[in-house]
Parts: sequence; C-alpha cells; structure tokens
Amino acid sequence: MTAPRAKTTALARQILEIARRDGLAAGTHLPEVKLAERLGVSRSPVRAALALLKDRGAVKLAPGQGYSLALDSDGPAFAAIALPEPEEAVIYRDLVRARFANLIPPQVAVSDVMRRYDCDRATANRVLAQMSEDGVIERAPGRGYLFGPVLNDARAYEESYRFRILVEPAAVLEPGFRPDPKRMKQLRARHEDLLRAGIETVPMAALFEADAAFHEAIGDFCGNRFLAHAIRLQTRLRRLSEYENYNDRERLSASCHEHLAILDAFEAGDFRRAAELLRRHIAVSQEIRPNFDKVRALAHRRLTRV
Repeated sequence: MTAPRAKTTALARQILEIARRDGLAAGTHLPEVKLAERLGVSRSPVRAALALLKDRGAVKLAPGQGYSLALDSDGPAFAAIALPEPEEAVIYRDLVRARFANLIPPQVAVSDVMRRYDCDRATANRVLAQMSEDGVIERAPGRGYLFGPVLNDARAYEESYRFRILVEPAAVLEPGFRPDPKRMKQLRARHEDLLRAGIETVPMAALFEADAAFHEAIGDFCGNRFLAHAIRLQTRLRRLSEYENYNDRERLSASCHEHLAILDAFEAGDFRRAAELLRRHIAVSQEIRPNFDKVRALAHRRLTRV
C-alpha cells in the first residue's frame, strides 16, 4: 500500500483533534463541507484524510450518508489510533535525535539532509522549513541552519524548566484565562484512565502525550497567543528529546495526580491556587534530572545500530 501524503496525514490528525476537542461521540456525522471550511482546505484533501481515518478504524462510511465517527473521542480506543508518519516527520525526528546524540554538527544544510536520508530537495526543504517554524533551528548567518537548544544537556534542561516555571503559572493568571469545560473533562478522563490502567504498564509515549496535552491546554486556555506559542514550543522540544523515553514512572504517577489537582482548582475558579500548584509541579519535575551521558549513549547506539 502506498504511504499517504504528508498533507493527508496532517489533516487526519487535525480531524482527530477536532473530534477530541469537541468531545464528539461515536456516530457523530462528519460533513466534508464543514470540515473543509474549518480546516481551510477544499473537500478533496478532507475526503482523502477521512478515507485514511476509515482505514484506521476511527471513522466509518455509510452509503449515501457520508462519514461518521466510529469511536467515542474520549475513550481509550480513540486515543490509541495510530496514523502513519509521513517521511518529513520521520526525518525531522531523526535529525533532532541525531543532534542529541552528537552524530551531526550544530549546523545543517539542505544538501546534508538530502545526503543523510537519500531524499529529494523539496522534501529536505520542507523538513527544515518546519523545524525553523517550530524554533528548533534558525537560519545561519551564511549557509544552512543552526540548531537551537534541543534539551540535550543539563544546562538546556535547567533553562527549559526555569522558563516553564516563569511562563506556565503566568499563563494561568492571565486576565483572559478561560478553561474550556469540555476539554477539561477530556483531560480528566484521560488521566484517570491512565491511573486506572496502571502507570507501570502504559506505553511511555501515551504517558508523555497525556502530559503534553495537559500543558498545551493551559496555553490554549490563557487567551494569550504569545504564551500559548511558547508553551507549545517547549512541549515540542520535550517530545523530540530522546531522554523523554526514560522518565521515572513513579514520578509520572505522581504527576498525573498533580495534574488532576490543578484541574480541580480550575473547576473551582481558584486560578491563584492552580498557578501555585502548577509552579510546584514543574519545580518537582525539574529536580528529576536524566543522566544525560547514559541517555545520549543509548541514543547513539540506537541510531548507529546496523
């Protein structure tokens, strides 16, 4: 089977996110026209994305009725839907991990990407453009791009957490901070499901995605686009950093409970308490530092394994 285009996969992910944020139930009709308007595209790419989601069991197609959601968006089966990664996403992640493992220098050019991944110039340009937009790299004064901090050493780790301690509690205290009840309900259900399933047995990727969804929601709730962007960037850097695969599961269990306490404060409208709980939550996580030498060695071994 031919791999789906990057745009198709990206739109499929966006449709899943719409379903998740809107709290859609199984059986909800998914009109192509409305989705196209909401996503700012024509109907054809939306139809391709829905077809991909049908192949993955996320939606179903009834003759003469169109597509509808096959699963409740707040259930574990929906959260477990896996979409194929486009080539650009695989290259993007591998580049960051290669940098983390010191397998590539801090400066990279289009030709380096083409040679390393045997891809065409258009693909390499798309990867580097996305990395630049995400703030992972920036234009070098001369040729190519320079990597920014990728949380690949103790100093970057400390700077990231200190930045988060400054930014995330401040987002909660923004005048426009308005938690979305539907999204909070989804976050609560997701965390409770993880705790019920047992942190020790849940895949690490699912744990991190739940953590990322919680922190990104804070940015979205605050009503400040600059703070929201900063929080999303930090989450993206954490997701791309190899050491996230080696977190302490006992700490992750405590982290889930802390997230639930913060949600309680949101629901009570006590944003000052929520901000203080969030500050403590990030500060405690900051103290659990990875062994960067060990994790970098593991990353290096994985990336160079033949």
